[in-house]
Amino acid sequence: MQEKEIEKRNLKKWFFARAMLIILFFAILRYAGLFEALGKFNDIILPIYIGMALAFLMNPIQSFLERHWLGVWLKKPKKEKTEKRIRSFVRTVCTLVALAVIIACVAAFLLLVLPRFIETVRYLSDNLYEKIVGVVDWADELTNYQFADVMERTRTDGRIYVWIETAENWLKEYLQVSTTDDLIATATNYGIKLGSLVVDALIGMFIAIYLLLLKERYKGFCKRFLYGTLSLDRANQVVRTVRKGNELFYGFIIGKLIDSAIIGVLCFIFMYIMQMPYMLLCSFIVGVTNIIPVFGPYIGAVPTVILIFVTNPPQGILFLFFIILLQQVDGNLIGPRILGDSTGVSSIWVIIAITVGGGLFGFLGMLLGVPTCALLLYIGDEFVESRLKRDHLPVDPTVYCEAREMKREE
Repeated sequence: MQEKEIEKRNLKKWFFARAMLIILFFAILRYAGLFEALGKFNDIILPIYIGMALAFLMNPIQSFLERHWLGVWLKKPKKEKTEKRIRSFVRTVCTLVALAVIIACVAAFLLLVLPRFIETVRYLSDNLYEKIVGVVDWADELTNYQFADVMERTRTDGRIYVWIETAENWLKEYLQVSTTDDLIATATNYGIKLGSLVVDALIGMFIAIYLLLLKERYKGFCKRFLYGTLSLDRANQVVRTVRKGNELFYGFIIGKLIDSAIIGVLCFIFMYIMQMPYMLLCSFIVGVTNIIPVFGPYIGAVPTVILIFVTNPPQGILFLFFIILLQQVDGNLIGPRILGDSTGVSSIWVIIAITVGGGLFGFLGMLLGVPTCALLLYIGDEFVESRLKRDHLPVDPTVYCEAREMKREE
């Protein structure tokens, strides 16, 4: 009987492996068509993605408010129906407040940062030549006019205009807007996409509200489906994996958001004290790019240092030293205090996760690459550990470092 069960299990694995090979073959054969279909599918269900992301961000706020407000409303014992109504009312209010907090953060960005960014770009494009000449004057003064002839030729021989024109041509080529018609077409295209994104965001808000209002019920339905379709051990394994994934993503993303907000505020305070230009814009860039592990601080430092340097070179150099010091404080003090060992992923895996995630999915891939990698490593470790236990082999990896051959444990 046991041999028949083993044979049946092996036959299922055989069919599954060959089915996967056939699917992989047709996926490679129809690579372009497959990714085009996936792109259209993603566009269709984009509101669901937005709703799930909003629910993910709103859930900690909702849970925090609900814990505190329920205690106030349910101080005295209530009838069962009354208590149920109070719980429903409090949850609805907490959900709407959580959504209002997220909308307020987005609105603050649109009202405070975005106009400054557009104003700064327009100002620099109109006065770029004067800014570069100012940097040349500062360098001339710094070298005590030892290279006055070279500096004067730089100002008068037109090479600055050549640099600016080269940069403009590269930017036009990158954005594919070489003519006025291309510019109008690109602006129209982005306008349509922006309008579609607004509609998707509105739908996503309603999805997020419904998900949070009935999250226990949806959680129960999902678990019921798992235990009804999988074996008990497999279902338990999926539940543990989902719980671990939830822990990893919340611990990393929420922690990173708090950490980056602190870094942005510290940057703004320093720039305000030193009366540096573009305080709000540079602080926002430093804070947002700090969300990306390892590479984020350097990505944010380059444009902000250049932006300040072309306006005031000494302050640009001072800001560069401040950013280096700030990132050291964040990496060794602030970050570990907030994040702790939220992922448990070594440095090499962090770099691989960011590189691969960024290459495939851009900024979002860089942000989610580390917790995704941590979850995949956890799944792989669980799989290997279960196989080792099944074959009565040691689980501790240090045992395998010096061993040539392994024997089953008694």
